[in-house]
Amino acid sequence: MSTSMFVTGFIIFSIYLAFLIWNIYNGNPTKPEDRGLDSGPDPIDMDGMGNFSRFPKKKDK
Repeated sequence: MSTSMFVTGFIIFSIYLAFLIWNIYNGNPTKPEDRGLDSGPDPIDMDGMGNFSRFPKKKDK
């Protein structure tokens, strides 16, 4: 009886592990456009300084 319980538990655990690994690889997007990351150059950035140089300066009152 203990051998049959071990085999049954091993089969259930193996099925669980297979679905877990399948879900990890197929549940996440693999393309950068799916993740929403844009690593291309910014067409508005004319000075090459990045986004921090585009903010307007505060006006003195």
